[in-house]
Amino acid sequence: MKRNSWLAGVCLLAVATPAAAQAQGAADTNIIDPQDIIVTATRREQRLQDIPLAVSAISGEALRTRGIESATDLGTGKIPGLAVNSMFGSEVSVALNIRGYGTSDVSQGTQDQAVAFYIDGINLPRAQGMAMELITPERIEVLRGPQGQLFGRNAEAGAIQVVSRRPSGVLGGDFSGGYGNFNGRFVKGRLELPEFAGFRVQLSGIYRAHDGYIRNVANPLLQNVQLQVDPRMSFRFPTRNYDSDLSQLLTHGFRIAVERDFGDLNVFYSYDDSWARDDQGLTHFVVSPDKGTIFNPSGNTGPASFTISTGQTFRQNPLDTSQYPRDVPYSQLYVPFVTKSHGHLLNLTLQATDDLTIKTITGVRQSTRYGGNDLSVALSFVQPSALEFLKSDTFSHEVQAIYNKSNFNLTTGALYFYENVTDERDAGFATNCVGIPGTPCDPGGQPTRPFYRSALNRQFSKTDAYALYGQASWKPGLLDDRLEITAGLRYSHDTKRARRVVAGGVNLVTPITNVANTDRIDPAVMLRVQWTPDINTYARFARGFRDGGANVRSQIFNAYQPETLDSYEIGLKSQWFNRRMTLNVSAFHNDVNNQQQSLQSNPAINPSLTDTFNVPLKYKTDGVEVELSVRPVQGLTLSGNYTYLRSNRRYLGIDSATLSSFVLNNPTIRADGALIPSASDVAAHPNAQFLQLYPIGAPKHAGGVSLDYVTPVSTFGRLSFHAEWVRAGDMIVASPVRLFTLAATAAAPGSPTIVTPRPYYVAPSSSNRVNGRVSLGDIALASGAKAEISIWAKNLFNHVDISHAFAAGNADLPTRSAVYLQPPRTYGADLRITF
Repeated sequence: MKRNSWLAGVCLLAVATPAAAQAQGAADTNIIDPQDIIVTATRREQRLQDIPLAVSAISGEALRTRGIESATDLGTGKIPGLAVNSMFGSEVSVALNIRGYGTSDVSQGTQDQAVAFYIDGINLPRAQGMAMELITPERIEVLRGPQGQLFGRNAEAGAIQVVSRRPSGVLGGDFSGGYGNFNGRFVKGRLELPEFAGFRVQLSGIYRAHDGYIRNVANPLLQNVQLQVDPRMSFRFPTRNYDSDLSQLLTHGFRIAVERDFGDLNVFYSYDDSWARDDQGLTHFVVSPDKGTIFNPSGNTGPASFTISTGQTFRQNPLDTSQYPRDVPYSQLYVPFVTKSHGHLLNLTLQATDDLTIKTITGVRQSTRYGGNDLSVALSFVQPSALEFLKSDTFSHEVQAIYNKSNFNLTTGALYFYENVTDERDAGFATNCVGIPGTPCDPGGQPTRPFYRSALNRQFSKTDAYALYGQASWKPGLLDDRLEITAGLRYSHDTKRARRVVAGGVNLVTPITNVANTDRIDPAVMLRVQWTPDINTYARFARGFRDGGANVRSQIFNAYQPETLDSYEIGLKSQWFNRRMTLNVSAFHNDVNNQQQSLQSNPAINPSLTDTFNVPLKYKTDGVEVELSVRPVQGLTLSGNYTYLRSNRRYLGIDSATLSSFVLNNPTIRADGALIPSASDVAAHPNAQFLQLYPIGAPKHAGGVSLDYVTPVSTFGRLSFHAEWVRAGDMIVASPVRLFTLAATAAAPGSPTIVTPRPYYVAPSSSNRVNGRVSLGDIALASGAKAEISIWAKNLFNHVDISHAFAAGNADLPTRSAVYLQPPRTYGADLRITF
C-alpha cells in the first residue's frame, strides 16, 4: 500500500521534470488569463478585474485541473478568505466560512448559514447535496464580504455562485472515468444533443465511489441486521452489514437541461436528482489540560485513555499525527448517512430593449438527509451514536430588471423564498465488552447490540422571506470619468416559525414554539477609481444579516435573534507588464453585532447538547487578502494567495439557567489564563458561567502556491502539469467557547475570586496538502474526437489533518476532544473523451 502510494508521487514528479524544463519558449494557445473571465458577481456581466469587490473566479477547466469536483474540494487556503470544513469528516456536508465567519453546525435544519451558496441563481440553504457535481461548471465565483444587497438573506459573510455551462445545441459530449486507490472509481458524462425545433438539450450524469479509508474489524453481531430507531422517526435503516470499513462513499445522480430562444426571450429549465451515502469516519481523540487551547497550544495532546474496573488501561483510537490510521483496534459500528436531493429550475430572460434585461428565476428543491455517526468509545464504556433526519422543501421566485448604459447601471429586483423543514434527532448506544462488569458481551469484545435508549427530539421550521432590492452604479464624469459610485439597498421581511413537538422522547401536549421576525433595510456603498486601464482601487461599506432561529440541539429548544455584519473594505486590483502579472490586494474590518453563539451545555455528559444565544459584545475581525498570478513565459503560470486574519478575544458572563448573557465589569486576565471577575459580577450573578469566545473558521494564516504549465507535444497532443501546496493554520471549527467556573476557595482572604478554566478542550483544525495532476490531452481520435489521459494525486505526502473537532468527555477524562480527519493520500488515473 505504502509503496504504491509513493509510486504515484514518483510518477508525477518524473513527468513534471521534463515538462518544467521545456517551459522556456513553449507555445501556448490554451491558457486564458483568469482575470479576463466574465462574471456576474454584481448580477450583470463584467470582467472580473473590473469589479469593485473582492471576488475570485475559477473557470470550469481550471476546476478540473485542480481536482475540484465538489464544495468539499474547495478546501481552505485555495481561495483567499475561504475556509471549508467537512462536518464530522463527511464528504457531502460541509461548513463554509469566509473572512473568519461562518457556521459551526450546518446540520441543523432550523439554523441558517452565514455564507450563501447559489447554483444558476438558486440559493441552496442546506449544506447537503451534490448538485455541484452534476453540472459542468462554466465557473465558480467566490464573493467575499456581505453580499446582502443582491444575494439577500444569509449572505452576511459572502456568497459562492456556481454557473453551469448552458446547452450548446450542437452534437457533442464530454465523458470521463477513472480509477484510484481505495478502489476509487468514477464515471461522469455530459451529452449535448443537436438542436431540434429550436430546443437545445443537455444530459449529464455521475457515479462516484470509494471504499473505506480505515479498515474495520469484522463482527458477526453487526452483519445482516437492521439497526433499530425510534418508531416515530421518519426513516428506517435497511437490513445490511454494519461492520463495514469506515469513511466509504457512494454517490450517483443525473441532470437534464433544456434551453430555447423565442425571439428576445430565452427560456432555460433544468432538473437534477442525486443520491449519496457516506460514512463520517472514525472518531479519534486528543487530550489537553485546561491551558491547551488554540491560543495556548503547549498543553499535553497525547493519546486518550481510561482505566476500567479491572485495572486495565484502554486506549481510545488515539490520534497519531505521524501517520494516517488504517485500522481500528476493535469493531466499530458503521452508521452511514444517506443524502437525497432533487430540484427544478426555470430561468426566463427577456431582452426588452438594448439597455434593459428582465429576468425571472424560479426554483423548487427538496433535500433529505438521514443516518447517524458513531463516536466509538467516546463518552463512557459504550459506543454512542447520534441519529438525525432532516428534510427541507424550498421554493423561491425572483424577478430582476437590469438596465445598462455607458455611465449608469441599475439592478432592481423582488424575491420570495419559502422553506419547510422537518428535523429529528435521536441517540443510540451499543454496549461494549470494555464496559460495565456484568454487561453481556461476546468473547471477542464486540458490541452485543446496535442500539438502546431513546431520546428523540422532533421539530419543524417554516420560513417566509420577502425582499426588495436595488443597486446602481454611476460615473459622474469626475477625474476624467475614472470615478464610479455604487450604492445599494435591500429591504427584507422574514419570518421563521419553529415548533418542537417531541422532546426527550416525550410527545408534548403543548409544543414549544419560537418565532423570529426580521424587518430591516441593509445598505452598501462603493467608490471605485480606474487610475489606468489596468489599475483600479476601491472602497466599500456593506451590511448583511442572518436570520434568527431555534437550536435543535438544545434541551429547551432555545430561540435566538438575527445578527448583522458590518464590513469596511479597501482594495487594489492591478495588472502589470503587459498583463503578465496580476496583483490584487484587499484589507477589511468586520463587526458582527448580536452574534449567534452556540455553547455546549455539558460536554462531559452529552457533547451533542448545545444552546445558542446572542452575544452583546461585538465580534471583530481584521484581515488582508493577497492574490498574485505571474506568467513569466508562454505556457507557464505561477500563482499564489495569502490571507491574514486577526480577531478579538471576548470574555462574557452567562446565566446557565436563563441563558441571559452580560458584559463583564472590568475583569482581570492573568498571564496563566485565569480570569478574575469583579466582586460586583460575582455577587450579581451567582449562577453564572464565564466564557472566553473564540472565532469560527478563522485561521490566522492561510494560503497556497501553484504552478501550471502547458506545452504542445509534437503533433501528438498537449501536455499540462499542475502542482499546488495549500496550507492553513490552526482554527476552531466547532464549540468555540472556553468555560470558566468559580474556584472553591479564594486565593487569600479578602482577595478577588479567581475563575479557573474548566477541563475543556477543542482541538484545532488545520490543513497542509500537496496536490498534483499531469495530463496528456488533445489526442486526436476518429471523427474529430479528442482524448486526454491524466494521473493525479491529492494529499501527496499523506499529511494527517483534522477536518472537524468538538469537546467530548466524562467524569473520568473530561479533557477530550473528538476529532475527525480529512481524507488521506488518494491518487489515480483518468481518461477523458470529448467530441
